[in-house]
Amino acid sequence: MHEYFNNRGYRAILNASLLSGIGDSLYNIVFIIYAATMPFKSLAVTLAAMATTLPTMLSLVTGSLADRTQAKTSHMVATRIGQTLLFLGLAGMILLPASLPLFLLLLGINILSDTLGQYGNGLVLPLLHRLIPAKELNTAISFQSATGTTVQMVFQAVGASLIVLLNHNYALFGGINAVTFLLAAWVITREKCRLKQAEPPVVAHTHQPILKNIGNVLKFLATNRFLLAVIIFAMFVNTLGSSVDGLMSVSLVQQPGMWLRDFGTTVALLNIVFSVGLILGALFAQDGLQRLSTFKLLSLLTAAMIGLSFSFFLFRSLAAVMAFSFVTSYLMGKINPRVSTLMMRLVPEQQMGTTAGVVNLVALLGMPVGQVVFFTLANVVSAAASWMLMAALSAVLLLVLLLVGTRIADPVFTDSEGQSEKA
Repeated sequence: MHEYFNNRGYRAILNASLLSGIGDSLYNIVFIIYAATMPFKSLAVTLAAMATTLPTMLSLVTGSLADRTQAKTSHMVATRIGQTLLFLGLAGMILLPASLPLFLLLLGINILSDTLGQYGNGLVLPLLHRLIPAKELNTAISFQSATGTTVQMVFQAVGASLIVLLNHNYALFGGINAVTFLLAAWVITREKCRLKQAEPPVVAHTHQPILKNIGNVLKFLATNRFLLAVIIFAMFVNTLGSSVDGLMSVSLVQQPGMWLRDFGTTVALLNIVFSVGLILGALFAQDGLQRLSTFKLLSLLTAAMIGLSFSFFLFRSLAAVMAFSFVTSYLMGKINPRVSTLMMRLVPEQQMGTTAGVVNLVALLGMPVGQVVFFTLANVVSAAASWMLMAALSAVLLLVLLLVGTRIADPVFTDSEGQSEKA
C-alpha cells in the first residue's frame, strides 16, 4: 500500500487494471445471464463458459508479442482504446434479434477483448519491474492481486443484481464496460511520460520469430531448475485444485446434512470464505509466511487441501470445510504473487511476457484432466470417493514437495526481504 500512495507510475497501472477489472467482472456475469436467454441456451451457456479459457490458452502468443513491442506505454493505451471500441460495437449489436450467428459474433468480441487484455498484461510486467524497488516488489504484486480479487468478487455480485434491476438491459452493460476501458486508457495517458521513462531501452535489432522467442524461453526455463520446478508443481497443484469448487457443490448436493439453512446459502457462504481468504492472503504480505521457501509454502497449501478433503469424507463438518477452505485460499493468495515476483526477478525483461504465458498455459493444462477424473468419479461412485482420491494424490504431492524442497533452494536476492532466505 505504501507503493500505491507514493509511486505514481505503479498507482496508474493498478488503477487502470482495476477499472478494466470492474468492467470485465460486470460484463462476464451478465453475458452468462444473456446466454441463458437464448433459444439455444444450453449451447450458449456452454460456449460462454468455455470462451473464458481461450485467451489464457493464447497467452503464450500474446506474451511473446508483448515482449517484442517497443513502445509499451503507447500500446497499453491503444489496447484499452481497442477494447472500448469493441464494446461500443457490442452494445449496439446486442440490441438485434437473437440468433446463433449474432451470439457467436458477440462471443468473438468478448474473446478478442480478453485476448487484448492478456496482451496488455504482458506489456505491464517490465514496467512494474522497473517502477518498484526490488524489496517492495512482492508486497506491491500482492496488493495488486488482493485489490483485483476484491473488485472481481464485488462487481460480479453487483452485476448479477443490477441486471435484474435494469430490466436486463444488456446494451447498457456493454456501454459501461466500454466506459471503464476508456477511463483506464485515460489513467495511463495521464502518467504516460512517467511510464515511458520506466520502459526498457529500445533494442535495435530485428525481432525474432514468435516460435523462436518461445523456444528461447523454454531453453531458459530448462536451465533454471528452481523456476522449472515451481512451474511444474504449480501445474500439479492446479490439476487438483481446479476441481475443488465443483466437488464442493456436488458433495453438498449429496450431503444435505451439511447445509446451513439451504444449499444456495451454504454454497454462497463457502464462496465468500474462499474469496476473503484469497484477498487476505495477498493483502497481508508481511505476516511471517514470507520467510518460508516457495516449496514449503506449496507444501502447506497441499496439506491444507488434504485437510479440506478430510472435512468432506471423514469429518463431514461444515465448520471444518470453512476452516480449511479459508486456509487453502489464504495460502493461494500468497503463492500467486510470490511466483509472479520470482519470475520478474529471475527472467530477462525481454522474455517476461512469454514466460508469464508459459506459466499460465502450463497451469491451465492440468485443469481438464483433473476435472474429468474427479467429476466422473463423483458422479459414477460418490463425491466422497473423489475426495479420498484427492487426499491420496495430495499426500503424494506433499511428500515430493518436501523432498524437492531439500534439494532445490529459493534463489537468494541480497536486496530482497522475503525471498532472501534459502529453503
